[in-house]
Amino acid sequence: MNSKFPSAFTHSAFSIVLALAVLHAQDGRVSPTWPDLTPLHKQLDARGIGEAAFPTYLDRLRQTHAARVREGDLDHLIFYLLQSQAFTTLPSLEPALSAKALVEGFEMKEREAFLRSGASSVARVPEAVRARIGALLRALGAPSRDERILYFGELVQATFPQVADRVTGLSREYLRVMRFVYQKEFVAQRALKPAEAIAELYRSRGLSTDTAVEAGYVVSIGLGIVKGLAPEQRIRKVLIVGPGLDLAPRTGLLEVGPPQSYQPWAVMDALVANDLSRLDELEVVAADINPRVVAHIRRARSSPPALNLVSEIGDSDTVELSPDFRDYFAALGRSIGAQGTPAVAGASVKGHLRRTIKTSAEAARTLRGETLDIVTDRLSEGGFDLVIATNILPYFDDGELMLALNNIAGMLAPGGVFLHNEARPALGGITAALGMPFEQSRHAVIANVRGAPAPLFDSVWLHRKARAPQR
Repeated sequence: MNSKFPSAFTHSAFSIVLALAVLHAQDGRVSPTWPDLTPLHKQLDARGIGEAAFPTYLDRLRQTHAARVREGDLDHLIFYLLQSQAFTTLPSLEPALSAKALVEGFEMKEREAFLRSGASSVARVPEAVRARIGALLRALGAPSRDERILYFGELVQATFPQVADRVTGLSREYLRVMRFVYQKEFVAQRALKPAEAIAELYRSRGLSTDTAVEAGYVVSIGLGIVKGLAPEQRIRKVLIVGPGLDLAPRTGLLEVGPPQSYQPWAVMDALVANDLSRLDELEVVAADINPRVVAHIRRARSSPPALNLVSEIGDSDTVELSPDFRDYFAALGRSIGAQGTPAVAGASVKGHLRRTIKTSAEAARTLRGETLDIVTDRLSEGGFDLVIATNILPYFDDGELMLALNNIAGMLAPGGVFLHNEARPALGGITAALGMPFEQSRHAVIANVRGAPAPLFDSVWLHRKARAPQR
């Protein structure tokens, strides 16, 4: 950036901008500036993002991400509407099968228009879905202590303030969500490069809060690698980007307890188990763009939860959980609390691994929740020994990815580790330019599937921030 201000940029205007920057810093967040992104200027310029356009680009991202947060919440509402047995005895509807029946029931011309633009009439919503919409709205209007009912009730009231608009509003959201599900499960699978087609869909969909116990498995493996590479390293300050909350997944909703955020606890547990940290010296900051997730984590600090751990994947006639994952699950939580008795659950959890951990007050005191859009801002405090971002980066296009990684690099302490599970090729060049090059990776098999070309697995990638400036 030019070091001289244009003559039209008065001292008064500069004072206003400076005051706004100070206020933003006081709430614990700092926005990136164009000079902050110097190592990525060439790559950003190639995407049409230059110095003059950068402030507008950042503002547009903030607005887009706010809309994507709300859209992600509504996605969960529709998945809950279709699958939950908590508010009705009507048969559950599997979202992918509901999407398939809906879209393939259209005439070809109408189907093409729907998949291209989402254009369709709410009259197309199936009767079974209409019945569930009615049942849900009745439940949302009645007194309840169910946390999901309470949350989705607040969401429906905020999104559709007029009661008369709610059936139509939920019907339209159903059509929108089914369009995405059909594109992901059926259209993208027929593309020449299915993985790339699915990735492209995720870069514009709602920002999901989905989380599962399985996500902690690769983090644990990654932290084991960190310990092996640097046995003397101590991790005292950790940032988890997008810890999530299991409101209602796209499929396989298991209602065995209130919504939970597993990852902060799993990370604490793995750090202590790998002798990288002690609870009495550990600080874990769980930062999420969704205020619902942040509020949940802040409550957990003062009221340590009993974690109802249930594996998202279960053994069946065709699926067999790997021995290593079973071992991980059996030990999960030993370093952060005491084992409890699992809550009574129905047949839906058959074949799934289950445990209950009563988290300790000592573990809860290490945890802090912060609101953060990792693309447009970073926490002003910095100095993190470890930053974890799993199942977050796929939601960003390459421009957003550059900003997110720049913010992560800015918050990492020298020698700090960045851990993620995104295999996108562009990531290697970006992280190298930012001085936190790739160090190690591992693949971890979670389950084997009979007849499938490959097992169900996840990957972990480790980067380390240089201890001295790159030359």
